[in-house]
Amino acid sequence: MICLGLLGFFLIIGMPIFMGLLLSGLASLHYLEGYNALSNIAGKLAFNQLLGFPLLAIPMFILMGNLLTTHRMGEDLFSGLHRWFGSLPGGFAIGSTVVCAIFGFMSGSNTAAAATVGSVAIPAMEEKKYYRPLSLGTLAVAGTLAALIPPSTIMIIYGSAATNVSIGRVFVGGILPGILLTFLMSLYIYLYARVFPKRAPRGDKASWTEKILGLKELAPAIFLFVTIIGGMYAGIFTAIEASAVSVFATLILLVAYRRLSVANVLDAMKRTVKVSGMIYMIIVGATILSHVFFITGFRDLVSDFLLSFNLPGWGTMILVLLILTVLGTFLDVIALIMIAVPIFLPVAVQSGYDGVWFGVIMVIASEMALCTPPVGVNLFVIQGISPPGTSLMTVARGAAPFIGVIWLLLLLLIFFPPIVTWLPSRMAF
Repeated sequence: MICLGLLGFFLIIGMPIFMGLLLSGLASLHYLEGYNALSNIAGKLAFNQLLGFPLLAIPMFILMGNLLTTHRMGEDLFSGLHRWFGSLPGGFAIGSTVVCAIFGFMSGSNTAAAATVGSVAIPAMEEKKYYRPLSLGTLAVAGTLAALIPPSTIMIIYGSAATNVSIGRVFVGGILPGILLTFLMSLYIYLYARVFPKRAPRGDKASWTEKILGLKELAPAIFLFVTIIGGMYAGIFTAIEASAVSVFATLILLVAYRRLSVANVLDAMKRTVKVSGMIYMIIVGATILSHVFFITGFRDLVSDFLLSFNLPGWGTMILVLLILTVLGTFLDVIALIMIAVPIFLPVAVQSGYDGVWFGVIMVIASEMALCTPPVGVNLFVIQGISPPGTSLMTVARGAAPFIGVIWLLLLLLIFFPPIVTWLPSRMAF
């Protein structure tokens, strides 16, 4: 109770999330085990967690995304693909969703995908008089597709929190759900535009020549997909090794496109250090908090409580997802995963699901956390690049229907687990 009360208080007063996690965990640890625990236990926990092999991949995938962002690959994707979707009802919003999914795969970063594509798509949709909540909500949620379509830093963090789960298999398990979510979001936008055509007008129709020429902008994404995902699927390298390969492949792309700039590379490296440091600090705080939950028995108490209802497996998982949805409204994504995985993964396994499947479910749940107030990071990112005077609630109101779309995907995965597990089961390792 002390731990949870302190955490809630720190979040309410606006303390940075990593400090809130760290201080509430340390205070509770001191209360439970005394002053020596701060030096003996807390230091060892932090060191051992950051020493974990999977976390080596985080800076590399972040660097890949920053290199692509600083060298304008996202803008190229949008200019090429909007020729295919622009003339459809809601075509600019549909095109933005597809571009976010593709660029999200290339960058592995939710905020980078939302900010990069949003900076190009928002002016285009404003010019076409799109209903602002629709355009902004689309981009806020579409940016989260980067978490689901590999390579994903959130999947790596899940792998560090879940023992005996292959990150490579979680990567591959996210491919089909990522494609399915992109389709479901696009379908919702299309149907919305058919009902309210003035809120999502069609764009100009491109000729087939223009469409074919626009496909050349997909070449970088195809190259990276074949190199990274193809290499993991074939068993050539692991997900951790793929992170270094991704940076090397990105540098080859930049040289081939004659866009390699020393200044931009240095800028990308500086951004990578800042973001990686932030992620590691949150992991440290969440690790100590999770240890408090373990030694007090709180983790087992929650697990036993959920299983005591004797629900079928799908019923238990729906209950878990409802809890995760609530937690995601005030917890940072990384903190949510580090705290929730040790509690709910055993519940998922006892309910008949495996760790790879639950990894994808956790990533999708974290997507909702990225676009639900008051802590939804993508809402703030999109508001920051929106026209002056746009409120956060305008973005949140536009994102709300897509939460229903994400829940539809979650229900499909609960009742049809092979959507996640089929591809990983065919991997070479």
